[in-house]
Amino acid sequence: MQQLIAKMIKWAVLFILLALALLCYSMGTMSGFIVLIVLGLFLEAAFWLFGARLFNRKKTREQTRQTS
Repeated sequence: MQQLIAKMIKWAVLFILLALALLCYSMGTMSGFIVLIVLGLFLEAAFWLFGARLFNRKKTREQTRQTS
């Protein structure tokens, strides 16, 4: 049960990062405020790094189960 909750929290954080990045992009584009666009870039980078770690862990677990 704890693994399910931990996985749900990770996905929620991933979704929130993407939503915040899109929000910063749209607000920065509309207002011309460069800091918001840069913040959106950082949030998007965090999204891709965090998402890649999440998917890589899943693949390695599946591979170890198949070889065992």
